[in-house]
Amino acid sequence: MVCEFQVAQLISCSFLSVDAGLQIIVAQHVSQNANDKQEVAPALQALQETTGRLPEKLSADNGYWSGDNLQALEQSGVDAYIATDKGEKTHKIPLDSSERKLVKADFDYHEADNTFTCPEGQVLTMKRESQDGSRVYQGASEICAECPLQSRCCQSAKGEARTITTDNKEPLRQQMNSKMATEAAKVVYGKRKTIVEPVFGQIKNSGFRGFSVRGKEKVAGEFSMVCAAHNFKKIAKAIVTGLIRPEFENFTTNPAI
Repeated sequence: MVCEFQVAQLISCSFLSVDAGLQIIVAQHVSQNANDKQEVAPALQALQETTGRLPEKLSADNGYWSGDNLQALEQSGVDAYIATDKGEKTHKIPLDSSERKLVKADFDYHEADNTFTCPEGQVLTMKRESQDGSRVYQGASEICAECPLQSRCCQSAKGEARTITTDNKEPLRQQMNSKMATEAAKVVYGKRKTIVEPVFGQIKNSGFRGFSVRGKEKVAGEFSMVCAAHNFKKIAKAIVTGLIRPEFENFTTNPAI
């Protein structure tokens, strides 16, 4: 059985998961977090509570690119496709054919000894780790000062060596980055624009542009009604057009009687 969902943000603090078949909203939740970097776990929980299971596939945009989200997906066993965040994606322009600045993706991560290696071969070791899991890696100032890429790499006004900032989920970041570079992953993620994006427009075109109440509980209730109204329209359209769904992802169109 194949089921594919899209997780995406709708309006600042509201999140929904959309079925790939009929654009039915199968789960939703609201949050007071400032961004999407903690929202995959609540989305998976909402999916489990609503449908009684987790999807086999899930995709989300790069707003969800975070170590915590990637770990939640790893633990869930869902086949996930999360767009790589800017700077962590392999640059399209090679270093030796341009004067562009070096990004994190230009440095090779080695999980075995937990280090990064720069394009010129210098090893950046971990200098500190915070309680929240964030990590800082840095090279040697004297080596960076003699590097031919120094002006394109080091940004410190004090002449300090290049640093790389990440977290303790870097192996998961590397795995997802490599996965999203494959053609198969691009095909799966490419479906997102025809699954979840239209739902945004349909809800907004129905007149919903923002919440009319205050407080998380009331906002959650209003958003539930908005999602239910959207689903009723989708179901009614499926009935009118004779589209039935005897099995998940197995569609049959019946002639009108």
